[in-house]
Amino acid sequence: MDKNFDNTQEWEEMRLSLNALKNKLDKQEIVNDRLLRESMKSKMSWIKKYLWFAVAAVPFVALCFLPMTIMLNLSWWLYGFTILFMTGCVVADWYINNMNSREFLTGNLTETAYKLRRMKSLRMKNEIVSCAVLVVWLAWMAWEIYTKGQAASADSMERAMSMGFLVGGGIGGVIGLIIGLSIFFKMQRTNDEIIQQIEDITGEKNL
Repeated sequence: MDKNFDNTQEWEEMRLSLNALKNKLDKQEIVNDRLLRESMKSKMSWIKKYLWFAVAAVPFVALCFLPMTIMLNLSWWLYGFTILFMTGCVVADWYINNMNSREFLTGNLTETAYKLRRMKSLRMKNEIVSCAVLVVWLAWMAWEIYTKGQAASADSMERAMSMGFLVGGGIGGVIGLIIGLSIFFKMQRTNDEIIQQIEDITGEKNL
């Protein structure tokens, strides 16, 4: 009887130990899940900061492009299109890239991964359209600056300014393109990293 009692007590102690271990592992899993979600939120935070920077850049560009338009006697159609183009880019960026941080902290990760994949796809399409419109805008601006400059006398300040803006605009355009593409690819990589984290958590691939 004592032996049976000892066995029962031993099994009870083992059961309690296993329950304690299970509770510990569950708590550890919750902590790990929380840390991973915080990591995903942190990785997306720089994109949110970029969006606010882009919004602030619109009035800045509008103010800077205005004296250039007046000095070079460029068309107001070009000025209006420039502001409209920039505003459209910012609106599209905000629509595509703005994601609520609660998606990472409390949302369903499978749905979050789907939204991130959709974000990548829309971002790619937006980049293609933006680059096409950018080429048209640059060609339009270059043509106006060149024709206005050629219409002025050879030794005039207006012609010198026009040529200076053409050269400076060309260099600035290349630099801007490099920066823009770098931001685009960094955004895509950020999405890929977060999607990979979600797949590691859920154990599902190609969500």
